[in-house]
Amino acid sequence: MRFQTASAVNIAAALVMAFAVGTALMWISGYDPLSSYSAMLITPLSDWVYFLSAIAFSTPIVLTGLTFSLGLRAGLFNIGAEGQVYMGALGAVAAAYLLGGPAVLPLAFAMGLFLAVLWSSVPAVLKIWRGVNEVISTIMMNWVAYWVTIMAVSTVFANPLQPEESVKVPEPARLTPLVPGTDFTAAVPIAYAAAFLVLIFLKYSVWGYRISVSGYNPIAAKSYGIKPERAVLVAFALGSVTAGLAGVLQVVARPPSYSLARNLANVYGLGFDGITAAMLGRGHPVGVVLASIFLGIMQEGARHMQIEAGTPYEFVKVIQGLIILFLALQLLRK
Repeated sequence: MRFQTASAVNIAAALVMAFAVGTALMWISGYDPLSSYSAMLITPLSDWVYFLSAIAFSTPIVLTGLTFSLGLRAGLFNIGAEGQVYMGALGAVAAAYLLGGPAVLPLAFAMGLFLAVLWSSVPAVLKIWRGVNEVISTIMMNWVAYWVTIMAVSTVFANPLQPEESVKVPEPARLTPLVPGTDFTAAVPIAYAAAFLVLIFLKYSVWGYRISVSGYNPIAAKSYGIKPERAVLVAFALGSVTAGLAGVLQVVARPPSYSLARNLANVYGLGFDGITAAMLGRGHPVGVVLASIFLGIMQEGARHMQIEAGTPYEFVKVIQGLIILFLALQLLRK
């Protein structure tokens, strides 16, 4: 099955409608939409520190957006990035628990990516072997990952000095801010380099071509000697790598805690933010990056919106949800 992406006109219309409905909801709730949107969208651009913080917020969204985009190329609606982010973060925490010193960093990447790929292999195999719908299987795996990670952080990997979080990554293994006083760490160039590599992979590699052809028309792909099942497997695997990387970086490169919150607050929802970025970016890696920066500005702006306008942070999530809703409605009309 080929999944369509919205046109630029449809994306613009979805944004306008989402912000219009958001305006109405703010007004009904007793908040000032003008000052809220000013704090959300303009304040993050008014200061260099705020803007770098917005870029830091965009980092995991870029990676989970790539997960969804790779799925779209293969004709999949892969929403499993959320659970794979949890697994990546869990692998990083496990590495911090097992080792000390700078050796934690490479082990965190190895364990986090391994667990994420392992987690994605279940819906991938079910899709290839039994034709199980990936939406159903990935949703189930997301919830299993959520509760497994909650249990692990609350028990084995709990920080005895701070029970509300996991054990911390030791200082020698942390990716600290490249610009003092900001959250801008090496995670940013790593994520953007990953987007560039995915772009090169899809555009110039043999497997990128096979994934695209299989997603566009599996029957035609078979006539050219391409096995769509393998393309699905590769798309799942690569998507899990980028999602797992997002989870690892949220632990080893996200100040100030360098740990995983017991309620998973520093990773929760990143997979679904990636879906928004991928839909706004029309499934293209460059579009995903630009959409992620926009969403990062909204995330940073949400903090200023609370302070300057007194508007709850949750309105940003409402608007993001409305964007997906209006994009989905326009695609269904096709």
